Amino acid sequence: MENFDGKRYFIYGDGVSGRAAQKAIKRRGGKAKIYADECGRFIAPPEKQYAAAVISPGIKPTHAVYEYCRARGIKTVGEAEIGFAIADCDIVAVTGTNGKTTTVRLLADMLGGTACGNIGYPLTAAADGAKRTPLVAELSSFQLHDAVVTPRVAVITNAAADHLDWHGSAEAYYADKCNIANNMDGGYLVLGADVPVVALDALDTKAEIVRCAVGAAVDGAYVTDGYFYFMGSRVCPEDYLRLQGEHNVKNALCAIAAAKCMGADNGQILAALCSATSAPHRIEYVGEAVGKIWIDDSKGTNIAACLAAVETVSGTVCLIAGGRNKGLDFAELFEALPERVVEVVAMGESAQALRDCAAGATAAKITVVDGLSRAVKAAAQSEAKTVLLSPACASFDEFRDYAARGDRFAAEVRALG
Repeated sequence: MENFDGKRYFIYGDGVSGRAAQKAIKRRGGKAKIYADECGRFIAPPEKQYAAAVISPGIKPTHAVYEYCRARGIKTVGEAEIGFAIADCDIVAVTGTNGKTTTVRLLADMLGGTACGNIGYPLTAAADGAKRTPLVAELSSFQLHDAVVTPRVAVITNAAADHLDWHGSAEAYYADKCNIANNMDGGYLVLGADVPVVALDALDTKAEIVRCAVGAAVDGAYVTDGYFYFMGSRVCPEDYLRLQGEHNVKNALCAIAAAKCMGADNGQILAALCSATSAPHRIEYVGEAVGKIWIDDSKGTNIAACLAAVETVSGTVCLIAGGRNKGLDFAELFEALPERVVEVVAMGESAQALRDCAAGATAAKITVVDGLSRAVKAAAQSEAKTVLLSPACASFDEFRDYAARGDRFAAEVRALG
């Protein structure tokens, strides 16, 4: 455990993670003060001797605070790294483009552990209260940027290009994902069924690789002939998994593999699979209105998540997409949409880009609107049986986060009567 006694830190970013890091440092005898931009302008901390700067995961590497630290030789760390430094228990860390939250929730139930990290409960806060039970931490690519973390078990659920506006390139995004395991001297790295080889170019770990697969036996977790297996031994029937969709089968495989690496027995795994519920705003049934089924997948903020949601729902679909683009190529979305998607309602900042990319790539009708309220009204006129909100974009053009967008979507649907 790192010694903070008498050391001085500054924290840049006044969100929940920054406040949690400040509390953890102070409780261990360190000094920490929070600074943040004012009116979009960098506020320089006083010129003092700092052990490190704790930078919010939402701050881009191009921000002035990083140059400030480089010029003064100040080490930069993230809140998650502080959490690892103070934790007195095992940590399982989970990252990936999609499926992180579901995998974390499943795994925490299987291990009797605490779910934390990017799900809204900072790792430092969880580590402060943890005793002997393990922590299961969701870590985003932002949190892993240049991070030095050493989980007992690391998990990469899947990998597809995302957050290119933040990372600058797919290669940089994948490299940050690999940081979840690159400092491990042992333990296990679980690779989900959809982790392409190109995403692992920056991987350099001493952890033992454990793989996951659907339909074929591997050295790890797999599902075949209606059963989940681990290392050749049957775990339980596949239909014990309460969550629907192939993407959730893959999430379950990651959780099973990591749980087994942590020593969980089949009974613990079975109980977690049977009681699992979907995360809010992830392919969540809202209700029926104007003769249609309405599904909230506001958490689907990239192309891979959107396509997974489309595959999960049945019948003809009206897809509501759009918001703030994260540097993704929407042509990939339209080229992969099934014919069941008969209409796409494009909304928000990226509406025109969505329409332009749809030209010639899909037979679906494209309707362009200003925002979510008008998108719901337009979808209500669609001939589709199911309306799916799965934006493939961030929410920040109109909402503070995906949850606020999903809540507004549900309210607009209820208002249809």
